[in-house]
This record gives sequence, structure tokens and C-alpha cells, in this order.
Amino acid sequence: MLKTLLHKTLLTAIAILLGGWAVVAQQYVVKGTTLNFKVDEVTGYEYHWSVTHTSSGSVAYLASKTFESGDYVFANEGDYQVKVYPEDLGTHCFGDPLTMMVVVDGAAPTAEFDDLEVPYVCSANNGGDANGKVNITVNYSGPKPWTFKISVDRAPAVMPVGADELYVNTFEFELEIPNTTGKTHRAEILLVEAKTVSGIPVTEDLANQTLEVDVMALPNTIFGDYAPVIQAGTIQSYTATIEKNENYELFVPDGATVLNEKTKKLSDKFHSELSFDVQWGNTPGDYQIKLLERTAFDCAGDTIYAAISVVESFVVSLGGDIQICEGESATLTPTIDFDGTYTYLWSDGSTGSSLSVTEAGTYSVTATDSGTGKSSSAAVSVNVLTAPLVDLGADYELADGETKVLDAGNPGLTYFWSTGETSQTISVNSSNTYSVDVTNVNGCVGTDEIIISSKSDVFAINLGGDKNICDGEEVILNPNPSISQNYTYLWSNGAGTSTLTVSESGIYSVTVRDGAGNEKTDEIEVIVHALPIVDLGGDITLYDGETTTLDAGVSGSGLVYEWSSGESTQTISVSDENVYSVKVTDEYSCYNTDDISVVRKDGHKFSVDLGGDIQICEGDRVYLEPIIDRTFISDPIYKWIPSESTEKGILVNQSGKYCVDVTDPFGNTEGDCIELTVNPSPIVDLGEDLIVQTGENVTLDAENNGSFYRWSTDDISQTINVSQAGEYWVEVTNQQSCMGRDTINVVYPEGDQFVGLASGFSPNGDGKNDVLFVRGNNIGSMNLIIYNRLGHKIFQSNRQDVGWDGTYRGVKQDMDVYVFFLQVTFLDGSSVQKRGNVTLLY
Repeated sequence: MLKTLLHKTLLTAIAILLGGWAVVAQQYVVKGTTLNFKVDEVTGYEYHWSVTHTSSGSVAYLASKTFESGDYVFANEGDYQVKVYPEDLGTHCFGDPLTMMVVVDGAAPTAEFDDLEVPYVCSANNGGDANGKVNITVNYSGPKPWTFKISVDRAPAVMPVGADELYVNTFEFELEIPNTTGKTHRAEILLVEAKTVSGIPVTEDLANQTLEVDVMALPNTIFGDYAPVIQAGTIQSYTATIEKNENYELFVPDGATVLNEKTKKLSDKFHSELSFDVQWGNTPGDYQIKLLERTAFDCAGDTIYAAISVVESFVVSLGGDIQICEGESATLTPTIDFDGTYTYLWSDGSTGSSLSVTEAGTYSVTATDSGTGKSSSAAVSVNVLTAPLVDLGADYELADGETKVLDAGNPGLTYFWSTGETSQTISVNSSNTYSVDVTNVNGCVGTDEIIISSKSDVFAINLGGDKNICDGEEVILNPNPSISQNYTYLWSNGAGTSTLTVSESGIYSVTVRDGAGNEKTDEIEVIVHALPIVDLGGDITLYDGETTTLDAGVSGSGLVYEWSSGESTQTISVSDENVYSVKVTDEYSCYNTDDISVVRKDGHKFSVDLGGDIQICEGDRVYLEPIIDRTFISDPIYKWIPSESTEKGILVNQSGKYCVDVTDPFGNTEGDCIELTVNPSPIVDLGEDLIVQTGENVTLDAENNGSFYRWSTDDISQTINVSQAGEYWVEVTNQQSCMGRDTINVVYPEGDQFVGLASGFSPNGDGKNDVLFVRGNNIGSMNLIIYNRLGHKIFQSNRQDVGWDGTYRGVKQDMDVYVFFLQVTFLDGSSVQKRGNVTLLY
């Protein structure tokens, strides 16, 4: 089977291969196009080419005998048939021809917008606003199929849905346009990249391929702070900032009810505060409160959401089980996860906010919310550990030269005697009061003391060995007279007490005198040692594959490290989520502690890059979108500052610092900032439209010395002279490449129907342009309406001699841009409608 493909080399080939010879779709071109055709080459065949103009019947036979036709110029309009006959050189038999239709138009294709029926539209929003779409119609003439794209405010061009291959002359589509400026924005819609699918460009016609539409601003609706977790069945209060027109809708979940709804004007005169309460139902779960606001033009804003988690009740906890030693007490204090007013009932019948216990057992408490009546209970077990039983025996009197052994009992435990010794037994041979502390493996301490006296002594005193204590501790110095009788005491610091409590380093001495005048003196040195400095630093977050080293922060000989993980080195390496603590003890048993929280998060850190700082011109805007150096399993969350937008990118047009925080699906957040500088565009003002007499010349001045100029007349000077009626415009570009533009109409009205309105006025009482009047000839009737930017009508006149003086109900209006609608009927019955902006100045 022989298959061939007929196509052109200058335009995209289109072929439909059936069986045998191929049949190709017809092509659309314009007059003067040169095409070259070819088929698949088959050895042993010769090819005969012809081009038939079906409208006139004329046939052109091409010279080529090969599989390629050579160039052919389609010089005339109409329908053509391009045919090729294959000839078998062996048999000289001809096969069926392959035919391609070519349609030639006389001129390049055109495309233009229909005028908009409504010159304004609501901004794109998530509130499902039907007013947020503008209907656009494009009319086309020329070869088909064709396609086009649009650009809004010079943003990258996009193709409307369904416009990739059009076979119709009229195409309609809807367009949503965002507006985050906070003010009405005049958007420019451009028809761009219009062409046939085969690549023939559409004739450029800027005037008819441009639309302008006023895009109303979204209301900046914001929820105030609120509690994200609440108890079922409770009433919670909420606030939101809304526009001053107070046109909004609240949506709460089924089972919830809005109460006490009210609004209050704020001091800025442009916003109100909405406050309301919500009575929540009794079903736990995750819910949303939604708020949708509409402007005075009935434009919906973005619906905002307040996410609420409703839980069954509060939770009370007494913590983990507790161990105490005999003779000690523990205070049980409940913790509750919601603020409120609560009453308590303990298992022993008491009603205090805490309970002190000394005995083993299970203790419980029931807390009741005074506001809701809901209750929650918790329990804790208390275990009382046994302390060592220590008995040094009865007080004892030594014979002359006798030594007595004191035994603390309880073999294998830890001992600490008042003499500083740490053995189970000690030997004594002098009068004194001796005591011992015995500590078991549970940390419980038993203690006892004994008085040893001697008949051979008048009396004896003993302050004991020198004392080492830690900063913050105290030690009681006791001379421990060996005989119980009345004494007087004089310490080195002048104190006269039987004991002395000290907390500072120094040498302390005491003189003890009995009733017979006998005196004994002893001294002791007390050394206060500083606590080790322990600092684990701030809490740490670890990501996948990360470890960190925790350093107790102090080193030296004789130090003992006790980590909560069981390790005993100065530093430890950790990778698990936990709260780690360390106790560092020096050679004098002085210690200090610190702890640190280590939190694990899935994923790993990433970088966010907004690029370098940007400069744009006034009236332009730039699209900011961060570059992220990793791919996530699902879309990250974006938060822009200061706009609070959560979109991936934002359009901005005001100078300032713009930042974005990006949070990945694992909760990791990184950010970047960029500075945007908006350079001022030239202020171009050609003045009000001019009405001049026939033969009169006027000079138009674009001002802005040192700039570059381009007039509609192709002049490039700062000023031009005109002597003909028409619309004149100028584009002025300053040294920062920013452009300003203005247009003026020059009218010679004699004998013509004419009407106009100045583009601005200044009611400042100087007698110049104080009132805005309708100007024109042959006016039969008229109606002029002025609106402010909120859409409120502030002036109306149906008389040409009654103009607007810049007030509303006797109050001067702010310097601003206002919208006018003007309808005029001339004396001959014809009419005209005009709409535009007028600037109020002072």
C-alpha cells in the first residue's frame, strides 16, 4: 500500500491519512502567500503537479516532476485545488490524484472587541459572585481556524478556554479580574497574539483591540482574635472588621446559633466592627464560621473563615503517680486545659483547690465548670516509702579515758554524721551531741542523736570540722556543750545565741561560759562554693536525619554529670523528641540543673527566594512568586505580609517590603522578603478639552522638561501646534523609563452637534473653573449624575446652567476622582451618552 503526505513547508502541515493515497485538510492563507508542497517520495514514480483556481477555472501546471512541487505564489483571492498525480515509470500508468484545498483571502485577518455593555465589574473573589465576571466578545474575519490570547494590565498573555482553534467569526467568553488595591482599579484588557492557527497574524488595531473596565475593590474583611478550641454547648464571642456599608452575611454550622449581633463604626470612618456571639451545639468536631461581605456596588468579597474545634469538655489532670517518704507530705493540685471558674470535690470530701496528703492511697478530684455545669475527674496514686529506723541508744556518760562506738545500724545504706564521717560506726571519746542521717535506696532519711558526756570534763564544746556549703545554702553552727547546764555564748560576730546560722564564707569562733566562770572556745571555717553554671541553650527543632549535641556547658575535674537519658558525660548526642535535663555536681556536692526541649519534625528545612529588590513605574505592578529549592508531597501553605494573601504569588504595585512565609506539609516554615520601589510616572496634563474657532491654532505642552515625548502626530518635541479638530495624545517617558500619558480633544463646534465635560475643576473661590458645567451646542435636554468612589450619588442636574460646585448637602467633598454619567439629547433629536472620570481639586 502506497501512502503519501501532502503538506506545505511554510505553514504547519495538516493531513488526514485514509487508505491508499492521503487526503489532506484544506488550508487558509492570504493573497500573495508562497507555498511549497510535497509528498512522500516513492522510488520509480514521477509526479505531475497542477494548481486550479476553481472560481475562474484557470489551471497552472507546475514544472516539477519530483515529489516536491516547488514554490507557488497564490496571487488572487478564491478557492484553489492543488493536485498531484503519481506516474509509475515502469507502466506509465497514473494513480488517483492527491488533492488539497487552499482558500485565499484578499486581506490579512482582523479581530476586535465588542464594546462592553457594563463598564465596571466586581473583583474576582471566592464568594461565588456572579457580578465578578465580565462578558467579552471578539469579532473576527479572515482565514480559519484562528486563535488569540488576552493580557490584563500587561500581565503574561493567557488563552481563554476554547480559543485554541476557532472556526467561528464571533467568540464570547467570561473573564474574572482580581483587584487587591483597596480602591477601584481601571483594568486594561488587550487582545494579543491573534492569528490563524497556521500562523498568519491579525492586523494590529490597538483602539479596537483594547478594552477598559473599572474593577471594584474587594472589601478587606478580617476576623479578630478568637479562641480556636472551645467546649461544646458554650457561648463564645467573635469580632470582625468590615466596610462601613455593613452589607454582610454570616454562616455558622448546623447546631450553632448567632446571638447579640451588632456593628459599630470605627474612628477611621471607613470601617465598622462587627461583633457577635455564637451558641455552640453539643456535638464535638471541627467547624468553620464563614463571613461574606458585599460592597455598596453589591460586589462580594473573599469569604473568610474562622476555624473552630469543639471538644466535649475540659480535661482535669493530677499528673503522674507520686512517691513520698514517711513523715513527708505531698500537695495535689489539679491542672485544667481551659480558663474558667471551677469548684472541686476531693475523694476525702474536701473542696479546696489543692489537697495535702501524708498517707498512701488513691486520691481523686472532680472539677466542675461554674459556667456550664460540666464536670471532669482525675485520680493519682500516692505511695509512702519506708524510712530507715535509726537508734543510737540512750545518752551516755564516758568514764575517764573511755572511747565509745556509736552504731547507726542499717548496714549497706548511706550515712552522714554530725562529725562529717560517712561510715556506719564512729568512735567518740569527748563530750558532745552526736547525730547521724541514714539514707536508703529510695532516698528516704532516718535520723537520731545522742548526747555523750564525761565526768572528767568541766564541759567540752565542738564546732566540728570545717564546713563546705553551696551558694544559697545555710549551715547552723552549734558548739554542742558536753554537759547539760546553763551557759552564756559569745560569737565572733557579737551574737549571743546558742547556735549561729551562717551563709557566707568566713572563720567563725564562739566562747562558751558556764555558771562557775569556766570558758571554752572553738572556731570553724565555713567556705561557700558557687554553683556550677549549667546552660543547655534554647529549645531545638530537629528534622529528618538530623542530630544535635547537648552540652552541659561546664567542665573541670571532680564534676559529675547526670542526664535524664542516663548518660554521665559533659555532652550527649540526641535525635529523638524529648525533654532532656542534666544535673551537674561538683566536688563539694554543689549542683545545678537545666533542661531543654527537643522537638522532631518530618521533612527537612528548605529555602525560599523572592530574588533581588525590584523597581517599577507608578501604575505598573509586578507578580511576586517565591522559588523553593525542594518539591513537597502536597502544596505548601503561603502567607504574604502585609497582604495576608495565601496565594502562591501576588501582584503588587505599591512601594514597600513584601515578605512571604512558606509552610511545608510537615509544618516547617521558611521565608524571604523583597523591597519594591515604585518610581513616579510623569504627571502629564494637557488641560481641559478645547473648543476653538475655525482657523485658530493652539499649542499643546506636555511639560516635564528633560523627558522623551511621543505625540499621536509622531512629533517628539515637548510642544506641538495644532490647527485641526481631533483627539491628540502624548506619551512622556522620564529618566526612570516611567511613562505618563494624557489625551485632549480639540473641537471646532460651529454647525456641529457638540457636548463635553471638563476632566477636572477646582472650587476654591478664585473665580476660575469653580463649577463643573456641561459644555456644548444645540442641546435640547440633558441629565448629569456624579457618583463618589463608593457608588453613592452626590449630584444630579438636568439644566446646562446648573453645575456641580463640589459639595454634597452643603458639605465640601474630598479631593478625589469621581465618576460621571451624562445623557444629552440634541435639538435635532439625536442623542449621546458619555461616562468617565472627573477630578475634584482645591
